[in-house]
Amino acid sequence: MAETTIDTVLNVANLEKHDVNFDMICMEGKPGGSLEDAELVNGIVIDKENSHPMMPKEIKDAKICILTCPFEPPKPKTKHMIHITSNEAYEKLYNQEHEYFREMVQQL
Repeated sequence: MAETTIDTVLNVANLEKHDVNFDMICMEGKPGGSLEDAELVNGIVIDKENSHPMMPKEIKDAKICILTCPFEPPKPKTKHMIHITSNEAYEKLYNQEHEYFREMVQQL
């Protein structure tokens, strides 16, 4: 643990000014595990529950966009019901939603 602590401080230290910005260091504890499981993460850790069991547990070299607005298809102004009765109809709706999101991402 001491080696990890030293590496952490040296990562944020300004050696020319002999200054350490401790605001850039965050230590998070997680239930379970032991001190030997501790690791230094150079970057950002996003601790979020998966909304679907098929989502990956870990993503490396991800590109992240922080939005301050909703990122979802517009809600219809009237109350329409969509009845999907076939696999083709589901695929069509699925593809339309994906195309809508692709266009939104291109605008960013």
